[in-house]
Amino acid sequence: MKRDLALVVQSTEEGTGANKITTKEYLLIPTKVSSEDYVTYDDLKNDFDKIFGSDSGDATQKIENQLKQNSSNTTFDINKIHFYLKTAYLYKKAYYKEKEEAEKKKVVECDKSGNELNGDKVAKWDYALSISIDSKEFFSEFSTMSINSVNFSIWNTSRGVVKKMMTLGSTDDIFKQLEESSK
Repeated sequence: MKRDLALVVQSTEEGTGANKITTKEYLLIPTKVSSEDYVTYDDLKNDFDKIFGSDSGDATQKIENQLKQNSSNTTFDINKIHFYLKTAYLYKKAYYKEKEEAEKKKVVECDKSGNELNGDKVAKWDYALSISIDSKEFFSEFSTMSINSVNFSIWNTSRGVVKKMMTLGSTDDIFKQLEESSK
């Protein structure tokens, strides 16, 4: 969605022999904290067609027809809706060691101290995806109501800087803001 992303894969080793622990980090993050670049409905549709083939035409035509039905304006332009990728973030840090098993070496995940991890103890991916849809121009024909923007965000991270990039805090922060505005 017209957003430059950086992918960093880092591997470091500490210790030697049976005590050697390899740390692997994976990070995907935008190269700039914010961006005003956007894509239109046609941009998304064209990319969707390239990826999934022309069979997607029926679905996209249904979306366009429904939006046109709900519009009283004869100069309906779905490309007045702008889609912004606010953030895309993936991160994982995990530790590994070699383990001798039936005369074969096997790589297993461990903690920082070298203790083997299993099941739900293994490292998890942190992630965040935030998309903003600016529809202010699209709904400009209505004098009594409009939807200026809609934001979709999903995340599984406790990193404040990532939440800040999505322009939100924790759910507790959001509820506090709502409570303060209703006073």
